[in-house]
This record gives sequence, C-alpha cells and structure tokens, in this order.
Amino acid sequence: MKALAHLTVGDISGTIATCYCGKLLADYGARVFNFEPDQGFITRRIKPFIPDTEQSAMHGYLNTNKMSVTGATPSDWEHVDLILYDQTVTTIDEKKLKTNTSAISWFGKTGPYAQFKGSDAMIQSLIGQLRGIGPPEGPPIIPTGYQAQIVGGLTAYVGSLGHLLGNSLKATEELFHLDTSIFESNMCLTDPSILHAVDQMDIPPRLGINRFAPTYPLGVFPCKDGWLGVTVLSPPQWEAFCKLLDLKQLSDTPLFHASMERLEAADIIEPMILEKLSQCSAEDLFYRGQKARIPLARVPTMDELFKVDQYRIRNAFSQASQAGRKYEVPTVPFRLFKTPPHFGGSVTDLGQDTATWKQASKDTT
Repeated sequence: MKALAHLTVGDISGTIATCYCGKLLADYGARVFNFEPDQGFITRRIKPFIPDTEQSAMHGYLNTNKMSVTGATPSDWEHVDLILYDQTVTTIDEKKLKTNTSAISWFGKTGPYAQFKGSDAMIQSLIGQLRGIGPPEGPPIIPTGYQAQIVGGLTAYVGSLGHLLGNSLKATEELFHLDTSIFESNMCLTDPSILHAVDQMDIPPRLGINRFAPTYPLGVFPCKDGWLGVTVLSPPQWEAFCKLLDLKQLSDTPLFHASMERLEAADIIEPMILEKLSQCSAEDLFYRGQKARIPLARVPTMDELFKVDQYRIRNAFSQASQAGRKYEVPTVPFRLFKTPPHFGGSVTDLGQDTATWKQASKDTT
C-alpha cells in the first residue's frame, strides 16, 4: 500500500511546476489524472525528445505513473480530491468548484506581477541568485534547466499535502484553495541576502569562478580524469586538504588558516591547488577525502552519471518506459521506508486513460 493511495488528483494545466507537484503525489501512490487538451500538455513539446520519436523525455520524467484523459469538462474535475492548475494557463472559478485546488504560477494569483509571464532565469535573477555566478567582468552565467519551477512544484506539494492531511484529521472537511508563487518559493534560496537587505549592508560583489565568500576553497575543480566538488571551511579541514594534496607549505602558513584570508589570497593559492588536482584522480581523492573527513564530492560527467556506485546503491535513478523505450530518470528526492515510492514507471499516451476515467467518475456518482 502506497502512502497516498487514498488520494485522487487532477492536473488541468500541465506546466513543469504542476506536473512536478503531481509527480511527487503519484510516486507515493496517488491516482493522478492529467486532464489534457486535445493537443496535450505543453510539457509534451519540451526537448529533449526520445530518439526517433516526437515524444518528450522531460514530459516522461514528470509524468510517470499518471493517467492521461482528454475531453474532460469542469464538472469532471469535482470527482478528485485536489486540482492542480496555473491560472495564467487555465481559467477556473474556485468558488464554484466543489473540490480543493492548488494553484502554482510564476508570481501567484495576486499582486503587481500576478499576470506576468516568467522564466527560470528571470526568477533566479529576481531573487539575486545569479549575481554571484560567473567572472567579475561581463554578465553573470545563467544556469540552464527548470530549477525554479521544480522548487515551486515542491513547495506546492508540501502545502497541498499538509492541508489534505489536516482535513483528514478533522471531523468536518473544509475546502481549501492554495496559491503558490514560484518566485516566492525560490526566496528560500536567498536567506543570507535577506539579512543583508534588512541591515542595509552593501551587496557583495561577484568575485569570480569558484570564489564565494566566506569559504575558500569552495567550488568544482578539474582533476586528471574528472571534476571534484570542494568545500573547505574549518582549520582542520584545511590542514587535511593540504595533506591530501601534498601542499604542506600552505597549511604551515598561519595566515591561510582563516577562510577569508585564503579567499583574499586565492590568486596565489589556486594555481598550486589546480596543479596538484591535475595530477590526481577525482574518484581517488573523493574516497581518500572521505576518510580524512574533508567535504569533497565526486562530480561525474554525463557519461559517468548513471555508473556512480553511491547513486546506484541509493536508487537515485530509475527507468521510465515510454514509446517502447526505457531511459533513466531521477527518482523521488525523499524516501518513506514503510511505504516506499514508485521507482520509475510507465508514461501513458495522450488520452490513453479517457475510458478509465469515464468509468471511474460514473462509479463515484
């Protein structure tokens, strides 16, 4: 029995954020119906596509273990416990809808930005996350992907599940209508900057690649055969890191025992670190660093990603089945052990479950 097997959920907008929220619910057993228009959700047209097909792998990742229904009407939506939607994509009247709703959009349903269209890069820029990424000269480096929308979907999942759980504990159930702003959800990533703003402190400058105050070294550095994530803060970590790389002369320098002092001297220290790293295996340093209690992380290439032993042991990836193909996708990022999630799953074709939905809705009336 899955943890959320008692829940039925409908997604009527099909954005990355609503689909990710629905994915988390579906992976823990909720029956999630995608109420799609005739042309399908917009996620079906997001690259990359599965080779030799016109089917989106991104859509597949977001929609394993869900059902696809076409031709549904607003009256159909009332047969589910929760409706996920984006009011900038789908217009509904919550007051007339006799079920719970969870709206997820770039800037929420109210406020000066409510009707604005956003993007992941825009959100990352507005929350100040881009400012510190990249070389000091020129524009910052803009990350690719859909991180901001994923955070929004996760936030809506937490809020929706909390309300559904609360209702299940009450003697009388009250309908709720949640409103999740992707912009506001991502503010959780900027808590130090908020303190700077409250105290009217100067905005920290962009220091360069792998230069982030107050920690140095901090970043992803190239090795002989790959990349290594390094976080060295305390004096014991610094001494162990220098010993690992045979850089005793750096650990013997009292000035470099303080992290900010190392950052200010990065132009002197970093060439020495890079030279040593270029002679070493990233995997070897990772395991040796673990024994020395140094916060290091092996950063695999895309070719290596699915072969990393700890990822395989932890089931970090599982297989999605779509269009007669199987491919690796990330699994749910948190685990319940007595009621574990689905690992991977199949992706239904557009409208494949319409008949199943019609029969299910008849059975509930």
